[in-house]
Amino acid sequence: MTDLRAAIALRRAGPADCGRLAALLLEAFAFYGDPQPLAAPEMAERLRRRIDREPGFEALLAERDGLPVGFAIYAPVFWTTDCELSLFLKEIYVVDALRSQGVGRALMAEMARIARTRGWTRLVWTVDRFNRRAVRFYKTLPGLRTLDKNVFLISGDGMAELADESWG
Repeated sequence: MTDLRAAIALRRAGPADCGRLAALLLEAFAFYGDPQPLAAPEMAERLRRRIDREPGFEALLAERDGLPVGFAIYAPVFWTTDCELSLFLKEIYVVDALRSQGVGRALMAEMARIARTRGWTRLVWTVDRFNRRAVRFYKTLPGLRTLDKNVFLISGDGMAELADESWG
């Protein structure tokens, strides 16, 4: 594992990396059996419009020999418990060939350093409960606390219908 750690470089992704991020995101969707939501060029353009913006997101890239092998996409979120910002991890992915080699943990550790440096008080993320491999991975992280919450989402026609409701 030591040789791999020396061969993996983590860095902050920027607008020029959005094509790489889009390709890895599409690979992640395929891995999870999700349909491809957008064509790669459109996804890259949408990522480019929001990376390092407010509101927007930030990303880390893991690379080996200059090729992307993993990423993490995150953004600040306001946490009402302490009225402070937290780092919300939206997506993390490591290519199949390098899973269980420390790349995911390195991405998590780097996000913890970013949060601590910025004075953000926690890392927060969701995981599909059926993704047992990811759940096992997360359970190895120090200080992990599992929240007993459901995640809800409204989009598309449902969001339009709700937005069009009148009150009063």
